[in-house]
Amino acid sequence: MLFRSLVDVWLEVRPALLRFLTARTGSSATAEDLVQDVWLRLQALTGEAAAQVRHPQAFLYRMAANLALDGSKAQRRAGARDLEWRRAQGADAAGEAADAPSAEDATWARLKLEKVMTAIGRMPPKTAEAFRLHKLAGLSQAEVADRMGVSRSAVEKYISGALKELLLKVGWP
Repeated sequence: MLFRSLVDVWLEVRPALLRFLTARTGSSATAEDLVQDVWLRLQALTGEAAAQVRHPQAFLYRMAANLALDGSKAQRRAGARDLEWRRAQGADAAGEAADAPSAEDATWARLKLEKVMTAIGRMPPKTAEAFRLHKLAGLSQAEVADRMGVSRSAVEKYISGALKELLLKVGWP
């Protein structure tokens, strides 16, 4: 009989519990889940336990607050655990993998860079200059043309020639 009154009180205060939990958690979806969890816990009560409840509304609010607190603690623990795992895996706090290449990749890249620099050093001076300004310094072709005092068409030919030369001497990629 008293259990029935708990169900009746839950039905009556459900909208207020939902508002209470939304304010606590900052999420209406989480609040809905918690209100449902209150209902499930209420259903799991034995008749003997329900008979000991003297203030049903206060009991429901306390149960809801405890569930919200438990969820918050679990979320913090999961966040700390995830952060620790990412650190152990070489990822940063945002979850991105660390940018450090493996030793093998670093060695390969150094060798490739040496080949590229040697190939650029063997190019005709204007071709090498146009390539460096455009690809390494990041200038647009028009800016390279202005700086070198040549036409944009000439810059396009220099860069095209440099890329062909690098492809032949160094390979792809």
